[in-house]
Amino acid sequence: MRSVLHPFQFVVMAIAGWMNQHQQQVVEYLLEENRALRQQMGSRRMRFNDDQRRRLAVRAKKLGRRVLKELATIVTQELCCLHLFDK
Repeated sequence: MRSVLHPFQFVVMAIAGWMNQHQQQVVEYLLEENRALRQQMGSRRMRFNDDQRRRLAVRAKKLGRRVLKELATIVTQELCCLHLFDK
């Protein structure tokens, strides 16, 4: 049996592919922006208030420890979100 895409399915798949590519480009830009900011900071430490740490922790928990270690982030997981992973 041969599967044929209906025009609507094709359009949905094309839009989903475009959105995925666009999101990936945004992520790559933000990672590069973080690298540039980190270079400008040098060895200076960033100070975050509790609200900023909480917001970062919520997003970091969704990613998980492994992914956080792979990212070139401005903050470390110990600084912003380690306490969330222990719960």
